[in-house]
Amino acid sequence: MRTFALVALVSSFFVFFAFSIRLVWQEEAQMEEHLKSFKGVAEQFYKLSPKSSLALSEHVTVYYGEADFTDQLQRITPIPVDSVNRLRYEFRISDDQFLHAGIVAYHFAFEYQGKLIQTYITISSFNMDLWDDSWDGLMLISTLLMIFLIVVLRFTLKRVVDQIMSPITELSSQLRNHQSEQFYIPPHSVDELAQLTAHLNSYSTMKDRLAKQELMFAKYASHELKTPIAIILSAAELQAMKPQDSDFQAKQRERILIAVKGMRNTVEALLNIVKQENASTERSFTPIDASSIDLEKYQAMLADGVTLSLDVAPNTQVNMPLTLVEMVLKNYIENAIRFTPSGEIAVTISSDTISVSDTGCGITSKSKTEHGLGLIIVERIGKSYGWTSTLNNRTDQTAKHVQSGCVALFVRENPTA
Repeated sequence: MRTFALVALVSSFFVFFAFSIRLVWQEEAQMEEHLKSFKGVAEQFYKLSPKSSLALSEHVTVYYGEADFTDQLQRITPIPVDSVNRLRYEFRISDDQFLHAGIVAYHFAFEYQGKLIQTYITISSFNMDLWDDSWDGLMLISTLLMIFLIVVLRFTLKRVVDQIMSPITELSSQLRNHQSEQFYIPPHSVDELAQLTAHLNSYSTMKDRLAKQELMFAKYASHELKTPIAIILSAAELQAMKPQDSDFQAKQRERILIAVKGMRNTVEALLNIVKQENASTERSFTPIDASSIDLEKYQAMLADGVTLSLDVAPNTQVNMPLTLVEMVLKNYIENAIRFTPSGEIAVTISSDTISVSDTGCGITSKSKTEHGLGLIIVERIGKSYGWTSTLNNRTDQTAKHVQSGCVALFVRENPTA
C-alpha cells in the first residue's frame, strides 16, 4: 500500500506539473489573441481622433508611438512589428517597493495620412494571469484532489487485494496448521483459487490413500515374512529336542525348507513389484499351464467336503513373473478357504483373467475387512502390471438373487498391450 501511495503521489505531481505548464502556455496564447483582436479598433479610433494614447477598456490601453510609455513599457525590450512581448512580474525589493504586475504589449503599425503610425496595445497581466492567490487556490485544490484520489484508490485497492489474498491466506493457514482433512475457501472466490483448492483436496486425498496403502503393504510384507521366520525358529528349536529321532528331524527339516521357499517367493514377489514400479513400460510374458500351479499345499487347509479345482486355458501367457501369479492365487484361495465351509472353490486362469470363485458365505459387513486385508498386495501387483482386482458376491444361477459365495477377479486392463 505504501508503494502504491508513493507511485500515485509521484504520478499526480507530474500530471499536475504538466497540466500547469500547459495552462500557462494556453493562457499566454489566449492573451496574445486577445490583444491582436483590438488591432482594427485601435486603428479606427486613431483615424477618428488622433491621440498619443487611448484606453480601449478597463485593462487594455493603446499607445500610438512611445511618447506616453509608462516606466514598465520603457523597460520592455524593443518589440518587432506584428509580435508580442512581455514584462514579467516585478518582485518586491523592499518595504517601499511592492510587487508590480507584469505587462504584455502587442506592436503593429498602420499608415495614416502618409505616415506610418507605430502602435502598441498593452494589457496588465495582473487581471489576466492567475495571480498568487489564484495559484495557491489551484495548488490547494489540486493537492486535496490528489490526496482524495490516493485515499479512495488505496481503500479500493486494499479491498480488492484483501478479497484476492484472503482465500490464499486461509489456504496457507490450513496447510500450516493442518486444521482439517479437506481444504476450503470462502464463497465467491475467484475461479482459479477454487480450482487450486479442488486440486489440493484431490492431492490430499490421494496422499492419504497412498499412505494407507503403503502402511497396509508394509504390514502385509511384515506378516508374510514373520510367519516363515517363526516356523524356521520353532523347527530349529524342536530339532534340538530329539536329536536321535531321524523321522522327527526329517519332518522339521521339511518344515524349514517349505518356510524358506515361501519366504524366498515372498521376497522375490515384493522385489518384482518394486522393480516393475521403477522400470519402463516394457513387459515380459510368462507361459502358464496346469503344471505351473501347485494347489496341493492348499488341500490341508480345506474344510471337510470342500473341493479345489484348477482350469488353465491353452496357450496362457501373463505379463508378470510366476511368483506374482502364485501370490495373487495365494491371497484369493486363502480368502476363499477361510469363508467356504462347504461346496467348492474353482480357480480359472487365462492370459487376461485370473478368477477364484467359491460357494461360501460371500462378502458380509463382518468379513469385508478380513477379505480386504489380504488383498492389498494383489491391488499393488495389479497397479504395477496393468491389472484390476475386484471381489464381489455372486448369485446362484438356478435361483436368482440367492447369495452363493463370491468371486475374485484379476483382470488385465488392456489385453492388446
